[in-house]
Amino acid sequence: MNGLRTWWDGVEAWLTGLSFLPQLLVSLAVVIPLAIVAAIVLNALVNGVSNLFDRLRPSDHTSKDH
Repeated sequence: MNGLRTWWDGVEAWLTGLSFLPQLLVSLAVVIPLAIVAAIVLNALVNGVSNLFDRLRPSDHTSKDH
């Protein structure tokens, strides 16, 4: 765990040493793909839960005798 913290401190020091535009571009290169992955995962999760609730809900197609 100490190695990961040391690595992250190095990345943070490198990033904060850059000027604004390179900081922005590097941050966007990381944040945008992470946001896309998070959106895909959340979409799949919501669809899965929605399908589960649809299967648990009683059917509206009950036969009515006239």
